[in-house]
Amino acid sequence: MGIFTKGLLVLFGATLVACAARGVFPPEAVVGVDQNFDFAHWRMVPNQAEAKKIQLGGRIIQSDRAGDSITIVATQLPIVAHPAYGPRDTGKRSGEFAITYQGKIDPSFLQSGNRIMVVGSTHAPKLVSVDDLPRSLPAVVASCLHIWKTGGREIADFPFFGAGYQPLEEDTFCTSTQ
Repeated sequence: MGIFTKGLLVLFGATLVACAARGVFPPEAVVGVDQNFDFAHWRMVPNQAEAKKIQLGGRIIQSDRAGDSITIVATQLPIVAHPAYGPRDTGKRSGEFAITYQGKIDPSFLQSGNRIMVVGSTHAPKLVSVDDLPRSLPAVVASCLHIWKTGGREIADFPFFGAGYQPLEEDTFCTSTQ
């Protein structure tokens, strides 16, 4: 094999690595996540007998703080790898869910419209107030959250995402007991 061919193979391999979907959570946080979790079924039967470790994506509708506890109400969105990794709005309504997180998060990350991913355990439904109406929503107790400050835009709508021209602010937050 010539040096030119080897160089092309190295370049091709580096391109594949750069284009691969990246994980946003620490590897230990996603160990044991149910890869076949059915959100629609969970919405219909939120009082499941056993807690399941799940990963969901969504768009923040609202958030409330009570001390070190944060409750986030989100619309579920599918997690996609392309055109950009993260939750993507497909236009189909799939329902809302509540996230409880024990810890501190800068309020700017909790704004309505921001994209969010959560790893945590299913929990009993949580009573929340959405638009001044009480609602019982399926709930996740979060071990880790990843939030993109999109302000309602799609992650892929940020020009040159990942190339350093217009940075999309994002961060991961994990509890100490993940």
